[in-house]
Amino acid sequence: MAARGVQGGAVGERIAVPRRRLHDVVEIARPEASVTVLLGDAGNGKGYLAEQAALTIAAEHAGTVTVHVLPRPPRPASGIPSVFALDSLFALDSSAHSDEDVSQRVRVEHVLATIGGGDPQTSVILVAPDIDDYSPQDLSILTELARARTVRIIATARQLSSAIERVGSGPQVHRLTVGPLDIDESAAFLATMLGVERIDPDTLRRWHTVSGGNGYALAVLALAADRAGELRRRRGTVWAARRDGVVTGEYARLLADSCTEAEWRALEFIAQAEPILETALLRSIDAGVLTALFERGLVVSQARSGAQSLTLGHPLLAASLRAGMSPVRRIELDDRIFALLDEDRGGGDPALDTERLIRLVVFGTAAGRNVPFPWVWRAFEAMAQGGDPRLMLRLARVIAGHADADGMQAGSAALRAVRIARLLGEEPARRDSLERIAALLADDQRRGEMTPTLEVGLATTLYRERVRDGGDIDTVLRDLDALEARTSHAAARAMLGSTRVHVLAYTGRLRDAAQACPPLEVSADLGIEWARSSGRAMAALILEQRGAFEDAVLSAEHARALSRLGPRSRSDLVDIQGFCTLLGYWVSGSRESARRVYEGLAAEASADAHAEAHYSGLLEVGAVLLALQEGRWMEAVASGERLADRLGSGDPYTLAPLVHAALALALAVLGERDAAVRALGASGSPERGVAMAVSGHRRMLALRARQWLREPRATADAADLADWAAREQLPYIELLARHVHAFETGAVGVDELAVARELAQQVDGPLGSALVAHLVQMSQSLEENAEPEIRLLADLGIWLPVPPAPGLTAREREIVLLAALGYSSRFIAERLTISSRTVETHLSHAFGKIGVDNRDELRDWVARNRSSMPPPRNT
Repeated sequence: MAARGVQGGAVGERIAVPRRRLHDVVEIARPEASVTVLLGDAGNGKGYLAEQAALTIAAEHAGTVTVHVLPRPPRPASGIPSVFALDSLFALDSSAHSDEDVSQRVRVEHVLATIGGGDPQTSVILVAPDIDDYSPQDLSILTELARARTVRIIATARQLSSAIERVGSGPQVHRLTVGPLDIDESAAFLATMLGVERIDPDTLRRWHTVSGGNGYALAVLALAADRAGELRRRRGTVWAARRDGVVTGEYARLLADSCTEAEWRALEFIAQAEPILETALLRSIDAGVLTALFERGLVVSQARSGAQSLTLGHPLLAASLRAGMSPVRRIELDDRIFALLDEDRGGGDPALDTERLIRLVVFGTAAGRNVPFPWVWRAFEAMAQGGDPRLMLRLARVIAGHADADGMQAGSAALRAVRIARLLGEEPARRDSLERIAALLADDQRRGEMTPTLEVGLATTLYRERVRDGGDIDTVLRDLDALEARTSHAAARAMLGSTRVHVLAYTGRLRDAAQACPPLEVSADLGIEWARSSGRAMAALILEQRGAFEDAVLSAEHARALSRLGPRSRSDLVDIQGFCTLLGYWVSGSRESARRVYEGLAAEASADAHAEAHYSGLLEVGAVLLALQEGRWMEAVASGERLADRLGSGDPYTLAPLVHAALALALAVLGERDAAVRALGASGSPERGVAMAVSGHRRMLALRARQWLREPRATADAADLADWAAREQLPYIELLARHVHAFETGAVGVDELAVARELAQQVDGPLGSALVAHLVQMSQSLEENAEPEIRLLADLGIWLPVPPAPGLTAREREIVLLAALGYSSRFIAERLTISSRTVETHLSHAFGKIGVDNRDELRDWVARNRSSMPPPRNT
């Protein structure tokens, strides 16, 4: 028989086959006359795995084994009676036979004769995809082929049935379940498909979660994002610019040809209503249609809330179906679902069943129904502790503008709407909600229905947003003074004080903000502490720049714990306090504590798909700063570039300037001058927000970048930063700036040393004394002997420039910097998550470029040339 090329296999099945899986299939399919059935979900790559296993075996027996792949089974409505009638190799002579009238025996004899009529020295591997869709006749033919033991068979099916079990028997028959790809296999598959070295971990985690590890679903997500222009490629890494991803109707449309109209409409209904527990919704679906969908694995039954619920067989299928619906179809379904749920309650009070109440409100409001306001309010309250932020924004806006809402209800909903709209970057919704707040405050009746804290909360929200939008800070401060003068309520006054700290810090007036900060002592009144929470976050950021690390961390931890309490806990305040705690440990040089906090925050976010931390960028900033502290410069650059790109389209806390400053430093260390200069330019943005509240850190990162770049303005910038920090009363930042100035000028006088010692006394922990120790070495012209002090500073996250060494790659620079400080290859390998052999290879290359032979000579070269480095050069 002539050799046949591999045919068939939908593009979605052609995934990168993990070696382990391929090895397992080859081992069980290698014996002659073996029958192997691969079982698993559609789109998981089992078809391509079957083909690759067959080709691997054929390659082992060059010239004596050929591979033939059967077509996929014809659809029932196609009129084609057999999969073998579709295959040109097995098709009968139409002049002698009519496919419709061919008996099973005639077709079996023809197939057996075709396979057995070739070269006796050549055997055949038959790949039969989707045999669970075979007709009874075709399954019988496959069974006869297995019994004849003249061919190896590798078949695929979604699930095992009694008919499939009859295909072959005995020790030569194997059935292997092909599960979803794990996270590492998914990374390899996507990297191969997209032609990159690696996938951004956050993008990979999100896609793996949505796809469930299904290869075809992963491909759909990646290609849809690519077509939508949402994929970014840089430094061998690819990531999705939008965190919520791009799901199109393509995945679902591929099912259209295999579904009847009734099946398709049932799938749309289930996609919109899932998870379905309610009897009324279940009974509205045709039982015959539902049975057919169950048999094909398109719908499944899952345990939920102690009962079985109906869902689609794959999360991406549901999302794709919803994405492909027209707005009219979506509203039609929402209206139908609401009507069924409403009728099913039989006039009873839905408040007795919170889950049903929420579903009634969600579908009713989406369909434009006049849902009773008490239902909407109760659903909103029930979702106060979490849920899809986009859904929460929709309900909040409905309540804020509802005629039946009293002042308390409308006001609290408007507050949440503003906060969520800013978080999601929904600017029209934010502005509309701010206008609603202004209208509520202008309505004497509505305002009279509010508590003092809500009324003040609405007013201060307007003030904060005005400042964020570039409004005059002095005008806002006068408005705050006027409101405070007519407010006597203690918690409301605390809220006004917190707002004053907030707007001052967000505009970079850190000394004024510090003077307005609440006392460090915790009030006995929990309401007052809740009101102070945002002010305490700003206070912690300022304390960290002053060097009061212990007070900063303690204040942030206490405020975070208290912010979690109560029926209306503010997740945004919990998140910013967590960031303050992480930053406090990072600034103090406590690397292990900073990483512990980071990992805890990351675990919390991962546990909640709708956590606000996914949208804020705070956690990602922490990751970039940790990479800087630990000397993982390449990782800092990769993470920083991805985060800067993301924040360019939505930055609720205004973190981008801080990220650009960190990115500039990492790029400068790696010798990427042009990119570092661009990042430096972006770091100077005057946009108001967290980046202004941490101006000391931001400016210090930028200064160190200039220092590494050997820029001529580094010395002057150090002096300017020291003067600014002195005016803002930030002793730690001032000490850092003075240290840079001394390093660049090579001059440390007695007076300068005395000032440094005085500043160091105000800095908690070892950082102050470590900086002074290095200044002492410089003052005594002993820089060549200062390597122990320099290593201590590096351990604390302060990395001093090494002599320029042209020609080093980024990885070589990273390794040389660590090796020059005396770190072992094993330590460097663990820090950079590479092998010790890789470290040694890079070091060997670097030695040759620098002109040294070993580590000792490298350390001597760095120490000798660091002390005589040329001053920053003009560019």
